[in-house]
Amino acid sequence: MSEILTASPAGTARSAIVTGGAGGIGRVVSERLAHAGYRVVVADASAAAAEAVAAALPAGHGTHRAVAGDLTTVEANRTAVAVARDLGTLSVLVNGVGISPKDDGRKRPFFDVTPEEWDLVLAVNVKAPLLLVQEAFRHMPSDGSASIVNILSIVSKWGTGGLPSDTFPPFLPSSVAYAASKGALQNLTASLSRELSSFRIRVNGVAPGFVQTQMTGGMPQQEAAQMTGQIPMGRFARPDEIADAIEFLVGPRASYITGASLDVNGGALTC
Repeated sequence: MSEILTASPAGTARSAIVTGGAGGIGRVVSERLAHAGYRVVVADASAAAAEAVAAALPAGHGTHRAVAGDLTTVEANRTAVAVARDLGTLSVLVNGVGISPKDDGRKRPFFDVTPEEWDLVLAVNVKAPLLLVQEAFRHMPSDGSASIVNILSIVSKWGTGGLPSDTFPPFLPSSVAYAASKGALQNLTASLSRELSSFRIRVNGVAPGFVQTQMTGGMPQQEAAQMTGQIPMGRFARPDEIADAIEFLVGPRASYITGASLDVNGGALTC
């Protein structure tokens, strides 16, 4: 193991990595971190999308970079960490990469989930976040200023719903593969918060409910109405409302919070 960074040098620039950074939530999170003074690495599978987001970020605190690649590989994550270290002290990771395969916006029943799809969803949604943390933690300051946030889901605790033809709630378009992956990511978040406590790196999760993003945008109107009908606040969340929670968790006001999952679901799932 290489030498552990014990503190962020005074006056140095800080960097952050946002995986899935070109997505609906990731783009807004990247913007927030840039405004907060971080030099952001936008990591995504699409080079063009990542570059477009990085180019549009406010540059008042320095430059931002795009990294494209398969984040289920060590090499892609190692590259993202190297780029972030070139920008400044790597202080924040936001693991937002994720996929949720559907059938024309509708839920794919468990019996139609292929072994290949199962492996892919678990690799993208669970393996990729672990690989990034493994590559990054030794380069993050252990003075209490470093923070990792994993984007979970309401299905991390809830599981998915019934078959597409069922009439009982909850009505969820996610497959069992997605639900299992987010449950695993929540457990990984709790485990990492303990293992990284001796390095004084905080690890938390944000668990959105239903968010108005490209992932939900293709949903048929009837399914969308079913979903909003089970939310006490009566609407999908906006990506900026998820970014609010992430911005709080990476900031100094959350300095004593680690191992937590912050639910942002409009009351669909309560404590």
